[in-house]
Amino acid sequence: MQLTPFPILIDPSDRPCVEIHRLIDNKTLIDRLVKNDRCFLSYKNERLNINLSANNECLSAAIDFIDGKSKHRRQYGGGKKQPLAKACGLDKHPKWRIFDATAGLGKDAFVLASLGGHVTLCEQHPALYSLLVDALSRAAKDDEVGAIVTHMSCVHYDAVEYLDMVEKTPESRPDVVYLDPMYPDRKKSAKIKKEMQILQALVGHTGDAENLLDQAIQTALHRVVVKRPKSADPLGHHAVSYTVSSVNTRYDVYVI
Repeated sequence: MQLTPFPILIDPSDRPCVEIHRLIDNKTLIDRLVKNDRCFLSYKNERLNINLSANNECLSAAIDFIDGKSKHRRQYGGGKKQPLAKACGLDKHPKWRIFDATAGLGKDAFVLASLGGHVTLCEQHPALYSLLVDALSRAAKDDEVGAIVTHMSCVHYDAVEYLDMVEKTPESRPDVVYLDPMYPDRKKSAKIKKEMQILQALVGHTGDAENLLDQAIQTALHRVVVKRPKSADPLGHHAVSYTVSSVNTRYDVYVI
């Protein structure tokens, strides 16, 4: 877990959710910006944003589970027939519990929850975790999306450590562990590229993905799903049971 407090700028008119207040109280977040900070959190239009200065450019992003791409994918994504849902087994097991070990911006987790899965999002980085809990708090108040996010919970933890802990309590083990490790050669649109720049600046490529896969296979009750670019090699040394493909992505499924 990152020990250095992450900067957040709070205006008196801002209304952080309870969890953000807790992170400030325990010094995970600090309401102060120093000279060399090039990345910080702040509120804009009642949404928590991550702000990054990189390559003479100022980047800013928030997580929105209500509108934008989340709304479009919820309405037109293809339901339980889409590759992500099939890979995670929701087409046949709609109530499976899914542990998203690399939650990031929460996009895939929200899709899985919108299809009925019960999803635990795990995020170690304090800024990403803060963006997630802020987005979940806002979404919980929405008439249409509120019911979906009741299927989502977020933990601020190192995923390997969390899975190791869960492995020792069998009743808490997830049916599915889902991994989307960072991959440097992904080809994305300009908007997603901005988000990927922010993700890489925050968490980079840690090199722990193979260890995470090892622990996931030890912990999951039924399967582990790894999202990969279509041309990438499988992750680690475990044999892939089968693959579910989409246009630019594939999902390697490891049946337990």
